[in-house]
Amino acid sequence: MHLNFSTIIWAIINFLVILAILYKFAYNPVMKFLDNRSQEIANNIAEAERNRSESEALLKEYKEKIAQASNEAQEIIARANKVAEEERNRILAQTREEAAALLERARQEIQRERDEALFALRQEVSTLAVMAAEKILSRNINTEDNQRIVEDFLNEVGEIH
Repeated sequence: MHLNFSTIIWAIINFLVILAILYKFAYNPVMKFLDNRSQEIANNIAEAERNRSESEALLKEYKEKIAQASNEAQEIIARANKVAEEERNRILAQTREEAAALLERARQEIQRERDEALFALRQEVSTLAVMAAEKILSRNINTEDNQRIVEDFLNEVGEIH
């Protein structure tokens, strides 16, 4: 292999000229493009970090709101249960009062009817006694007649009741 010194020098000069041209026309635009791309990537990362922070803050806020809503729901349920229990107790008390009043009215009605029956029975017995006395007085009776009249009277009273 044979190396020619002039060819090497021309190759080096060509390389340096191309390198200078590339540096002049390509290096700055490429570096500017790379800087812009780096800046864009950094901005995207920063924006993603901001979005992540905002998302975490929103998530925390929503979790707090959910916990608060759950607590409020528990309070509402507890109040509703308390109101329902109070209403149930009120209804039971009212029902007991009504039942006691109804029972008392029934007892009074029974007592009234018993008194009326006794009164009617007394009137009937007195009427029968008067009738028996009339029969006894209207006859001239002896002991046998008296015994028979009493038995007839008792039989009549027994048939009536």
